[in-house]
Amino acid sequence: MARFKDHILNEEKSFLGNRVGDVLTALQDLQNDMENLGSRLLMRYTDQIVNQMRKILHDRWKSKHEAYLKELQKVAVALKKAIEEKGDVKQMIPAAVEALQNLSGKLGVKVNNMEAPELPGAPATQQDFQLTGGNAPTAAPPAPPGAPGQVSAA
Repeated sequence: MARFKDHILNEEKSFLGNRVGDVLTALQDLQNDMENLGSRLLMRYTDQIVNQMRKILHDRWKSKHEAYLKELQKVAVALKKAIEEKGDVKQMIPAAVEALQNLSGKLGVKVNNMEAPELPGAPATQQDFQLTGGNAPTAAPPAPPGAPGQVSAA
């Protein structure tokens, strides 16, 4: 019963965290693809993400979430300002991703950190990975009797 009561009390915060997480995921995808995009397309996609942030900001939220919304608004304003002033959006996106990761962490939502951890030592090789889905491949199964290419014992 206590878990349910806790869930009800934090439901709106969780919902806000999920919405911020969706924007964070979109911004991380854009960050990964930004080297392959032209500046016009990058600006358009960034503007779409800013519009997603606006939708979140224009929803009804309780006053206790105002601090989180102000942080989200700062990120949105910075991105929009970079777009309108034809600033360097490529430099702004990593900073926005970091700010949204911090905000998402404050909201209690798991952060989508898409980078693989660096391991000390030699780089990973194919032998470092385990096969999944059963045993290692074996020789071909025997052909049924009478199949083409079989020598019959007659």
